[in-house]
Amino acid sequence: MAEPASHLPEPARWPEQPGPGLGPAPDDGGREQRAALARLGLVVAAGLVAAALAGVLTTVLVVLALAVMILAHEAGHYVAAKRSGMKVSEFFVGFGPRLWSVKRGETTYGIKALPFGGYCRIVGMTSAEQVSPEDEPRAYRNQPAYKRVVVASAGSIVHFCLAFLMLFVLFLGPGDAENFVTNPAASNPIGAVDSFAHQKSPAELAGLKAGDRILAVNGHHFSTWDQMTAYLRARPGKRVALTVESGSRIFTARVVLANGAEVRLAGTSAPLFSRPTGLLGVEEGRVRFGFVGSIEHAGTAFASTVVSSVTGVVKVVGNVSGYMKMIESQKAASSPHAERFVSPVGVVVLAHETAQVGLPYVLWLLIIINVFVGVFNMVPLLPMDGGHVAVALYEKARSVLARRPYHADVNKLAPIVYAVFALLLFYGVSALFIDLRQVFS
Repeated sequence: MAEPASHLPEPARWPEQPGPGLGPAPDDGGREQRAALARLGLVVAAGLVAAALAGVLTTVLVVLALAVMILAHEAGHYVAAKRSGMKVSEFFVGFGPRLWSVKRGETTYGIKALPFGGYCRIVGMTSAEQVSPEDEPRAYRNQPAYKRVVVASAGSIVHFCLAFLMLFVLFLGPGDAENFVTNPAASNPIGAVDSFAHQKSPAELAGLKAGDRILAVNGHHFSTWDQMTAYLRARPGKRVALTVESGSRIFTARVVLANGAEVRLAGTSAPLFSRPTGLLGVEEGRVRFGFVGSIEHAGTAFASTVVSSVTGVVKVVGNVSGYMKMIESQKAASSPHAERFVSPVGVVVLAHETAQVGLPYVLWLLIIINVFVGVFNMVPLLPMDGGHVAVALYEKARSVLARRPYHADVNKLAPIVYAVFALLLFYGVSALFIDLRQVFS
């Protein structure tokens, strides 16, 4: 019996030869992508040049470091998903209009206009997602529970690793405050006295010098440098009495704190702070540790920062009345003791302030952001990464008990997802409002 015509082999053909002046079809798509990438590179380069001319290059570099952290978060999901055999259809940094993209294999990579995050689209993240039959075996939802847990938590794991690495670098290189780790008896040693542009700092007027220890301020004793700094920052332009230990001598110095929004450090072009802030003009004493000691202290500091991030989230979400007061009152939001979420605008302001002070402060800002984002993403509620971890573990437990595969119906979780999304939207918009109000005021 003869085979159908569609199964017959095609007759041999001579290779087609291009006619005069003709060649292979131009790769217009690739040329377009390269041109778009080149334009984006020129825009970034022009932005860096403009930042350098405006004297804010360091601030811009800190913001770019934050963008790299976002990229690293998504790369964690991407690598874990690829290594687990899942299909990743998109990998983008940013949201909104697409600036540049290119497809390599089965994945489209790109950059979008709003650098407020990013995403790694893995096929079949929930039971409600429509997936083509050929992709179903590689869908996230059909993988073993341990693979799904690893993929969902990979972004936070990357943030934790970055935070630990930066802590290690901080303790090994620039050094950190002596009283941060385990030595509250250090009594706030002074590491350096700052010089202000066009005027002497209060610390210089008081005759303070590196190595002196501030025992008390207005009779108040502080166990950490941060506590003392918060007390001083809340008193711009106010007179304070410092009890100082200098060698074997203890004396009292009375000074008027400077306003950090009105002074600049020598060699800088912008005020040190964006809002009224009490400033003495001293930097905390710093110590460095060896390789092993830096690992040990990095672990201690990492654990305490995780605890602080968890308690901070609980306090912000649990203190609704206090948060509403911050929305209503700029004074309440500007208090050194105010605990609230910070918008991307606020992060840029913090980046600028820390960049003016020095590398250790920049590292601490990046460390705190990495830990906070890692902790916050692991909240066990969809659409957070921790929600996907919780679903995977719940499905595994139900499958073991029922002795057959079980998939949760995410449609039943829709009210929770919408509630969480609404909460995130509320805190995001309100944080942006508070930060913009402080900037424009």
